[in-house]
Amino acid sequence: MKEAIAHNLTRYRRGLQISEDSLAQRVGLSVETIVSYEQGLVLPHSKHLSLLAKHLGVTLDDLLNPVDETSSKLGNFCFRAHSSFTNNPAFATKIYNLLATYTALETAISLPPYAPETTPCDRVEDNENRIQQVAQSFRARLGIGDTPIANLFESVEELGLKILRLPIEEKGFFGLSAFSLTQGAFVLVNTHQITIERQLFTLAHEIGHLIFHRDEYQDPSPIAENTEAQKARERVADYFASHLLISPLAFEQACRNMDYNLLKLKAYFRVSYATILKRFDELGIKDYGSMIKELNWRYKQEKGHTLTKDMELEPQLQDRDFPLNQRYQMLIGKALKQEKISELKAAELLGQTIESLRVDRRNLEVYSLV
Repeated sequence: MKEAIAHNLTRYRRGLQISEDSLAQRVGLSVETIVSYEQGLVLPHSKHLSLLAKHLGVTLDDLLNPVDETSSKLGNFCFRAHSSFTNNPAFATKIYNLLATYTALETAISLPPYAPETTPCDRVEDNENRIQQVAQSFRARLGIGDTPIANLFESVEELGLKILRLPIEEKGFFGLSAFSLTQGAFVLVNTHQITIERQLFTLAHEIGHLIFHRDEYQDPSPIAENTEAQKARERVADYFASHLLISPLAFEQACRNMDYNLLKLKAYFRVSYATILKRFDELGIKDYGSMIKELNWRYKQEKGHTLTKDMELEPQLQDRDFPLNQRYQMLIGKALKQEKISELKAAELLGQTIESLRVDRRNLEVYSLV
């Protein structure tokens, strides 16, 4: 056990890029104590282990389990991971635990797994029609045809796709996806200081990767994000996302009806202004770079400050209209009702006290009688 703890302490600390001295100061121990733990010379006191787990952002089990045991919790799930995922073991372990729980809930109530059908495509050029057709087929699978999508999170969850939207303070991280032959597909979407419009695009983008780039789902091999081939695949996922969110036929009709008004179009299709501008570029109306430059200039003239990449033009989509993790909560509710999990476990998964969970359950029973 000392060896497993020593290895885990070291890799989680290094993943957070903090020194032994810094960790010692955070938990109120001497640096000599931390070194003795990381070298496997001393078995840590249980109180110290709890403190270390808390400050490293992992659970007590994550510190105690051998690495191969932690990895095995996901069976054959493979990731197409962002570098933050592969370079930060504490972050990766958190995702492993969440996905293991989600999959266990599905299994407990006998829900079949889901993953979109796959077809390889490595570049947009000469494949525009094909990517558009795949996007249109997926829209048909969702039962929405050419109409604007009211809530893509909800629509895709109804198919059975595992989605978790969580606040993750990782700079430049928008989301990731995973795939298993036996347990389906999973998408994680970052919500930390990220607009709903961007979250929706991230979901559509990751679905694109699941469809077109299934060969990239490897565990734990990182993706070479700076290669030309990889950039081309990112453009495929972006192109698919744009056409999943906005049907080409509906877009051309709406452009004519709304006189190509940027704000009206973004509000109608419930997407970001950048998505609309890129579609203008596709139609040959104006170059995307020129439109962005002109928009930024006008915005600064009107508002007195710069329109940054993490900002969205009004009218913005509101968080209250896109409830978080509805399918995940539904699974917890069903597992509890079927007595597959305890009230204590359900409250823990939902981040509630048992008392508040019981109040919610009583309210649901009352509503069902109305």
